[in-house]
Amino acid sequence: MKKTLLFFMLLWSVVVFAQIPSYYNDVNLTLTGTALKNELSTKIITTHTTNLTYTPAVWDALRLTDLDPNDNTKVVLIYGWDDNDGDITNDRTRDKTLQDTGSGATFVWNREHVFSKSLANPPLVTSSAGAGTDAHNLRPADRTRNTSRSNRKFADGSGTASYITAEGYWYPGDEWKGDVARMMMYMYLRYGNQTLPTAVGVGTPVASDNNMIMLFLEWNAEDPVSAIELQ
Repeated sequence: MKKTLLFFMLLWSVVVFAQIPSYYNDVNLTLTGTALKNELSTKIITTHTTNLTYTPAVWDALRLTDLDPNDNTKVVLIYGWDDNDGDITNDRTRDKTLQDTGSGATFVWNREHVFSKSLANPPLVTSSAGAGTDAHNLRPADRTRNTSRSNRKFADGSGTASYITAEGYWYPGDEWKGDVARMMMYMYLRYGNQTLPTAVGVGTPVASDNNMIMLFLEWNAEDPVSAIELQ
């Protein structure tokens, strides 16, 4: 398990390092385990100097960060999988201008807190800039699909996003489980005890870090970084 945790941390850092080399120039990437985790955490916290407002800044950010790599008129919707099956709640992409304005329309997208606000301790808030408005934890989602997920904890499954009825948990879908795992790792590094992986997911704790669960390490390995994440 310790080797798995090390692999996850190294993979996470190297992926970002490959995209923004200068950012990690002062990080000792030869460290392992908890030492590497702590150094990455310090780096992320001390360099996070721009805090967005929930409105309008997060809306503006998501229309850029989550653009469909194949169509810059659309954003990619987390948990979605098919634009052509006749069910708009399953859409994988949507016109970027169709953000939720509170009109009650069914075809809009809104801002999904992947680490659910109520599962954090203390809960994430959006009334002031901070953990609750961190765009690293916010993704466009179909409004109905977002409501279906609600604040259900993540649990293992297969196929497309689904509500695991028997236990009351949520599977994000095969395409999105790696994204979710890496986002939860970011939140843990950035906000520490407020956003523990064990609070948002169901699984066996890692021996070397009881706050991390094997489920997220497995999802990270099974679903590699995608084009939208690199973007």
